[in-house]
Amino acid sequence: MPKLSRLPLSKLLIALALLLAGYFTLAAVGDTVFSQRVDRDEQELQREVAELRTDRARLEAIRDYLYTDEYIEGAARRLLGLVREGETLVIVSSSVTPTPAAEDDAEIPYRTWWEQLYGP
Repeated sequence: MPKLSRLPLSKLLIALALLLAGYFTLAAVGDTVFSQRVDRDEQELQREVAELRTDRARLEAIRDYLYTDEYIEGAARRLLGLVREGETLVIVSSSVTPTPAAEDDAEIPYRTWWEQLYGP
């Protein structure tokens, strides 16, 4: 049976110290990478929060405008055709009559709109 040689205690301690140093180095690098990832995620979330706050402020400004008398009156005039007391509603209509199509347009019904406007 071959005799196993014993490692001196000093070599064993050096090997153990190297293993521990390697473990702590890897742990520190892993923590650094994790910390950088968390920082990057935090910055991205802060950017999103800032965008959402801006959107919220814009939407609140629109909401506030929609409740003003100015908007309500304008909407009543445009959409419902309402007028104030003493005002007269005037409806303007176009008096332009459509012109008949040219003969060559009648011959080619498949022409596209840009060909009809600008020519072939």
